[in-house]
Amino acid sequence: MPPASPIWSARELARKAVFPLFLVGALAGAWAAIERGVAPAVVVLPVYFLCMPLVALLERLLPYRREWNHSRRDLAADATYMASTWGVGALASPLFTVLAVAVGGWLSRAGDAGLWPSHWPVLAQVALAAVVAEFFDYWGHRILHESRWLWRVHSIHHSALRVYWLNATRTHPGEVLIRGLFGAIPLGALGVGEPVIALWAVAGRVAGLFQHANIDFALGPLSWVFSVGELHRWHHSTRPAEANTNYGNSFIFWDAVFGTRYLPRDREPPALVGLDGMQAFPTRWTAQLVAPFRWRRIQRESTRRD
Repeated sequence: MPPASPIWSARELARKAVFPLFLVGALAGAWAAIERGVAPAVVVLPVYFLCMPLVALLERLLPYRREWNHSRRDLAADATYMASTWGVGALASPLFTVLAVAVGGWLSRAGDAGLWPSHWPVLAQVALAAVVAEFFDYWGHRILHESRWLWRVHSIHHSALRVYWLNATRTHPGEVLIRGLFGAIPLGALGVGEPVIALWAVAGRVAGLFQHANIDFALGPLSWVFSVGELHRWHHSTRPAEANTNYGNSFIFWDAVFGTRYLPRDREPPALVGLDGMQAFPTRWTAQLVAPFRWRRIQRESTRRD
């Protein structure tokens, strides 16, 4: 048997190591900053913005699909979505905090005890926070697919014609609020500490980048833990039976529990992604914001183009 090619070996090593290295590095960096007195709320964005250019570079060095590295007239819209998603989230944060405190106070009085095991090791608390938050976010995401009207809002995310790092935040402002209600409030209501929420958020942001990153990487056994790459590409399929799976925001275990985890081994995820039968769906950010309210008109225009 001929010896393994060094190039092949290096590529395989990179495919298997890139995501764990990013995740561990981001969490270690965030925790080191918190330990040095940096406010937990301040840690998340710098770590995220440090990861972004590295992920973008890896898309060029180790692409999953080379054609996805070419713009589909989507860069301006996706960059604007990143700004609007973070902006709306920041503006809504005080409201989420008030709601979380109100719900948490009611739960504490009902249970007559503290709700969160703050005496646990930090990593154990982060893992528990992920399990709790992902449960609510899983159902929030699934409802966005199964509700006819909410699907129109969520369809903005699925209108992308390629899957790459920048459309991780391709989200209608209305959905930002909906997902915030499902994801952020439960942790605040349970009294989760700021450092734990910050570390959970860092893990979620890194996973979100790798959910959409056009990087040829392999999860191996971690495909039962994280909802990234090879799993999430199926979620962007034009076929509803394939797209209505893998709802996990960062983690996949609730999909495994509720039977929506989808990872066929007999074929690759589809190269064609987007909204089936919606050729007239707008590409400009401003037009997409009102697309949920012009749904039937877009459908009629799409039918005429067939």
